Amino acid sequence: MPEHHVGFEEFVTPGRDRARARVVHEALRHLADGSGGEVLREMAQEVLSGRMRLHEAVRVGAYSDALTESVETAQEAWERLSPEQREERTAEARRFLASRAEPPAAQG
Repeated sequence: MPEHHVGFEEFVTPGRDRARARVVHEALRHLADGSGGEVLREMAQEVLSGRMRLHEAVRVGAYSDALTESVETAQEAWERLSPEQREERTAEARRFLASRAEPPAAQG
């Protein structure tokens, strides 16, 4: 029997709209496949299964350490980019978020 997984709606919060919640969900699914290493795979699987909420997971020492390391690596990579490369990456991120936004409801 396949394990239950929470949907992206689980990640909608007052500070996170549906498009960003979809991105969080996709990132967790990616991590659950092992792309961020064993510790983040385990964390993502715990969150996606509903056994642990995201805000709880980031308080677990091993998960927090792995996330911090990952963020620091990304920050270092960002800092090595030229201003032009940063602008392009920012534009790509905006397009990506826009692609995850729901179309406006049809008016009838």
